[in-house]
Amino acid sequence: MSAHVVFVTSSPSTKSRSSFLADFVGKQVRAAGHRASAFAVTDFDAADLILGRSDSPAVATFVQGVKGADAIVVATPVYKATYSGALKAVVDLVPPDALEGKLALGIATTRLGDHAASVDAAYRSLFAFFRARTLDPLVVLDRELAAGAAGFAFEDAGRARVDRAVQALLAALAA
Repeated sequence: MSAHVVFVTSSPSTKSRSSFLADFVGKQVRAAGHRASAFAVTDFDAADLILGRSDSPAVATFVQGVKGADAIVVATPVYKATYSGALKAVVDLVPPDALEGKLALGIATTRLGDHAASVDAAYRSLFAFFRARTLDPLVVLDRELAAGAAGFAFEDAGRARVDRAVQALLAALAA
């Protein structure tokens, strides 16, 4: 049976490492026969995010997408040792019961490996609030994604971790 997965990216840049990872995972989800919808922090008017305007058309579309999804994947660059404030602003628009029992995968990119534990704890706490079924977060170091003229390319260790996260997501969707 086909599942619907909502992806949320919180980098203000469409060419960020975290956006690349969300897109990569989304392609794997689609290749496995599932539907995927993508939302970026830049899809929303900043005032709607800051003021929590749930009646704006962009926010209403996002909330309906999340409510109708089987899973959510959020991706962020690490700012101040955890997920970005922009991601927090988007997640604050999600009603408390919208993710109950749904799969949730957090993705983060960071320069410092020491941030992995704080990102893991932050995602687990966030998804626990929503009573979602939390998958192990995926944290990829910046150095594991080489930047080139054509975009990003995986270094071996980063790719192996991404593949494991994708397989865990796909297995959970199939269960």
